[in-house]
Amino acid sequence: LHRPALLGVRRRSPHADRAGRTLRLALCALRRGPAARRLHIHVGLLRIAIPKGRLQSDVLATFAAAGYDVPSETDLRTRKLVFHRAGIEWIFVKDCDVPVYVEHGAADAGVAGFDQILEHDCGAYQAVELPYGRCRMMLIGAPTAPRLSDRARIATKYPHITRNYLDERGLRAEIVPLGGSVELAAVLGLTSHVIDLVETGETVRVHRLVLQDLVAEITPRLIVAKNFYRTSNQRVRELIARIEEARNVMDSSSIA
Repeated sequence: LHRPALLGVRRRSPHADRAGRTLRLALCALRRGPAARRLHIHVGLLRIAIPKGRLQSDVLATFAAAGYDVPSETDLRTRKLVFHRAGIEWIFVKDCDVPVYVEHGAADAGVAGFDQILEHDCGAYQAVELPYGRCRMMLIGAPTAPRLSDRARIATKYPHITRNYLDERGLRAEIVPLGGSVELAAVLGLTSHVIDLVETGETVRVHRLVLQDLVAEITPRLIVAKNFYRTSNQRVRELIARIEEARNVMDSSSIA
């Protein structure tokens, strides 16, 4: 009843012309703009951020157990950082950068330690807690250090977490950001305290440092970008279900 008079010929309205021109101009401006302002669009591919370092092997094993075709050891020896496998783009980034990629939509999902999620104040959906890489973030004192006070100095790789920890207790201690070997700051007297991750506690014992308070329990988590979670519901559910099943199998194996 509402077929055009001539088949194959569409009527165009002035409004459609104006709308099309506006869209074309916007796209041209986007293409000319600096890379930092461009949209991250990866239609069709599921982009997953894998943390390099101590968690990498366990994270890849988890995805393999969930039935995903992950990059092989031979692939990883090529030093490439991006791999395509069966509709998935695997990107390998520093562990501290995974929340940034996911938070800003440059990756649809990834695995990040809870310490990095807290430090970056990442608002991505925390979908699955994984059973390996568990440790504690602790307030650690030098051998003769008093309890924490406003006069304390705290060395840490986590200045944002440390500031929140102090604010919750109404303290204004000085924070000294460091990139590594944080415990050494307390050993050499640079600071009276440190806030850092403790796994076995061996470094603390060797240097006769004192564990004073628990800041947070740390585990790696599968995180999902908010936009991906809202717009790709079926793919998100499948990803989460498969990782949860793999996690449960890993839990059962460790108990057995």
